Amino acid sequence: MDGLWAYLGIAVVCIAIGWAGGYYGISFHFQRRFLTVADECSDADSIEPLIDELERRS
Repeated sequence: MDGLWAYLGIAVVCIAIGWAGGYYGISFHFQRRFLTVADECSDADSIEPLIDELERRS
């Protein structure tokens, strides 16, 4: 029975690490993409690059 609790604990830790890593990775990707689109909008002095990005994503 002690082995079961150990495996359950390991599973919970692995799930938590995966969840945190996935959240960090997705947040980093979209934050970087947002800054790129924001720079393009600033350079073009228009929201057209934002509209183009929304069309690509949908």
